[in-house]
Amino acid sequence: MRPSPGENATWQLSTKVCRISQFLAEETAELLLTRATRADQEDLFPSRVRGNQVDTRTRRALSHVGFEAEELTDAIDRVRGPVERALGISCEDTEPAFALNIHNDGHFYLPHQDVSSHEAAKGALAANRVVTFVYYMHRTPAAFSGGALRMYDTSAPLHMDGTLDPKECTYRDYPPEHNSVIFFAPSALHEVRRVSCPSRKRADSRFAINGWLCRNPTVQEA
Repeated sequence: MRPSPGENATWQLSTKVCRISQFLAEETAELLLTRATRADQEDLFPSRVRGNQVDTRTRRALSHVGFEAEELTDAIDRVRGPVERALGISCEDTEPAFALNIHNDGHFYLPHQDVSSHEAAKGALAANRVVTFVYYMHRTPAAFSGGALRMYDTSAPLHMDGTLDPKECTYRDYPPEHNSVIFFAPSALHEVRRVSCPSRKRADSRFAINGWLCRNPTVQEA
């Protein structure tokens, strides 16, 4: 008879990711980047964490919740089928909700989930998020370093309180390649690694459109 795993044991499986390079036509990607770099300062606010709170110990970035990107949403619609098959998640009856996020010198986002199993069980608003996506854009060559998306391999954590501990997990880093997009499950543990941008100019930042395919979409925290 096999022994039962201890309460601090963790089972790990590779996190499923769908990553597409050269996602938009080159001219379209450049136009979208130009709009992002020229966003009005009055539309940019400190990025928030779940619970709609500003917590600079956990996340530092600027967000533009009202940023429009119809070109991106149209392109996402065209790849829903392959994304569903790659992730094993149905995107039926979902619509995109997103925000522009700008990471400059010293900005980061510590390990987090876009929706936890606890929220899903309670029917929280975040549980409407079916698939997370991140579209990257920046000047080329990049005037910053860092800013990789770190995806942790986590599955069925056996801690009694249901928490995930990044220190116990293997991971893979995905660089923020211009005009690339990445899709993954909102329950996946992930983080934005710290960015170094020596010029500190906004136009030299790591730009990303972060969002979700949501059921009953609303304006949600970025």
